[in-house]
Amino acid sequence: MKTYRMLFKLIRGYWVFLLFAIILSSLITITMGGSFGAILPFWSKVIEGDPFVPQISISLPGWIQALIDNFADWVNNMPNQKLMIYLMFFVVVCVILRGIFQFFCDITLQFIGNSIVRNARTKLYAHLQSLSLDYFSEQKTGELMARITFDAELLHRGVADGFSRLFKNSFDLVLYIGLPVLIEWKLALVVFGIFLLIMPPVVIIGNVIKKLSANSQEKIGTISSLLQETISGIRVVKAFSMETYESRRFDRHNRRFYRIMMRMARRDAILSPITEFVVILATAVVFIFMGKALLNGEIAAGSFILYIVCLGSIPRPIKQIGKANNLIHRSAAAAERMESVLSMKSSIEEKPDAILLPFFKELIQIESVDFSYGNDPVLKDINLEIRRGEVLAIVGSSGSGKSTLVNLLPRFYDPTAGRILIDGYDIKDVTLNSLRAQIGIVTQEIILFNDSVARNIAYGTQGAARQKVEEASRMANAHDFISQLPHGYDTTVGERGHMLSGGERQRLAIARAIMKDPPILILDEATSALDAESERLVQEAIARLMVDRTVFVIAHRLSTIKDATKIIVLDDHKIVQIGSHEELIEMGGTYKKLYDMQFHT
Repeated sequence: MKTYRMLFKLIRGYWVFLLFAIILSSLITITMGGSFGAILPFWSKVIEGDPFVPQISISLPGWIQALIDNFADWVNNMPNQKLMIYLMFFVVVCVILRGIFQFFCDITLQFIGNSIVRNARTKLYAHLQSLSLDYFSEQKTGELMARITFDAELLHRGVADGFSRLFKNSFDLVLYIGLPVLIEWKLALVVFGIFLLIMPPVVIIGNVIKKLSANSQEKIGTISSLLQETISGIRVVKAFSMETYESRRFDRHNRRFYRIMMRMARRDAILSPITEFVVILATAVVFIFMGKALLNGEIAAGSFILYIVCLGSIPRPIKQIGKANNLIHRSAAAAERMESVLSMKSSIEEKPDAILLPFFKELIQIESVDFSYGNDPVLKDINLEIRRGEVLAIVGSSGSGKSTLVNLLPRFYDPTAGRILIDGYDIKDVTLNSLRAQIGIVTQEIILFNDSVARNIAYGTQGAARQKVEEASRMANAHDFISQLPHGYDTTVGERGHMLSGGERQRLAIARAIMKDPPILILDEATSALDAESERLVQEAIARLMVDRTVFVIAHRLSTIKDATKIIVLDDHKIVQIGSHEELIEMGGTYKKLYDMQFHT
């Protein structure tokens, strides 16, 4: 029941449509029952000429019994040919109505299923956007993609297909059970007692399939992650001739997924032979008891045939309900996995009473800041003051905490101790939007979206005039190469900007920062891995971008930071030196060693 409660919780906003679908499902069964009731009970009257006698074994209220008797008299007084015409007309109407009801029922359930999936995907995507960077560093991209794609599709199948089968076949089952009870209720109880043997396997198999479905979704997440890694890193794969290795690795995970799916298929399929065995057993019981009554003339041939038809029809809705149960269990497992993501809380939270950060004017203070990843210290007791218009360069060996330090400023992470102030405002006390609106970032790894050049430059400043975009690109030394692209500023740059060179991507990122026009700028190794000409153009663009801004620069090439107002050297997670380039050279120590190593080499 927990499974069904979870799905009904998702559907509660669409309960009116769900009720409509249930009513339509009942009407589908009623029209199908009308088709049955229009032929078999009248078999003896139409074909053999015997009078129509309703075969009802249970006591009914007097007024209902009177209606049935009057209907029987009306049928018996009607010529057989006329009765047959009426019956055929009634069957045709029932078939037409059933088709109409089925259409609207299917559309309604598809509307509910697609709406739930749309809402779940939107909610899940929006929640992912709200989570902090530490969550994404711990999760595989492919697995998160699987939650939004594969799991959401399973949710749709459970609601649209699973509930469709459940409702329709439940009403069909009531029909196939109800008619035999009317005809011979004592025998019906014995037969249905036999059919109850099917229920324990249905429940057990449903629970097993739910567990297997959870495993299959984990595997598809692994496969999605593997695809994302290998496709995005295809150059590395080919460069190291690892195509065979990656194919084997994918095949290994794919086979595991295949084995899980086959285990689910076997458990799904086992219901069929179990059901067939129970049907044969029940049919034998009916033939033994009702066959004798038929031969003795105690029951009409039409009633006997109707009883057998209903009995033979019972397995189909039972199997379909079992399949619906399995689909619903699979979708419930998917819903649980999606809920596990939605239940994650961001480690970076905005205070309810957070204020807007005023435009930066004077001073950034970093006071006694520590930061750790788990139990691993990254920064220890960092103290700094950076005034408006200063350029702070940060140097140190790999892993010394340079990028972590600048990532604390826009609150991608929060310090484990200490605080950061902008003009006296603790950045934890201001809104994230007002904080990040005043910070521009250009990194070595440039992220461009599969969109036009103009939209990539104007990202974050939607609605900007084309003239502003072109001015920013000129300042970033990007206008000339953009003009030579096939469609100029409307050229699509491809996924992650793969159609452009590294230097061109870097200049677009600088143009994007210029469009934002932030008072605080972070440059994280923005000129590394570029050829000499590209670096010259990027450096010119960066020089224009840095004018009248407070800049944090991370650079391995010390030649690019000689003119910095202040340079800090990180070593062993702490600031070990601070001063201008000339002061640090004169001071000796770590900075001079790094400088000599680069320039003497």
